[in-house]
Amino acid sequence: MSTEPRVNKLKAAMQGMAGPTLPPTVTIPKEAEVRAVEARKTPLAPSRHGKRVVSAYVDATAAKQLRVLAASHETTTQALLEEALNDLFRKYDRSAIA
Repeated sequence: MSTEPRVNKLKAAMQGMAGPTLPPTVTIPKEAEVRAVEARKTPLAPSRHGKRVVSAYVDATAAKQLRVLAASHETTTQALLEEALNDLFRKYDRSAIA
């Protein structure tokens, strides 16, 4: 019999695969956020400053209908979605802010 300790090869191989553990809360200083935005490879369009992406998966026919509706009213899908969000906010007694 060998005098070397037994090594669980699978356990040894998997150690470190979970990645580094982060502290429970990580705060990013404001200067770092500003530098991160300034260091973008592509500039952010002025119309997108202060905005966030909200996306949803919808049926293909619903997406097509939204585009057709936007074209027939000579507007954008963005404007129609903002209108729909404001209607939803009003329905639930929230202020229309979209």
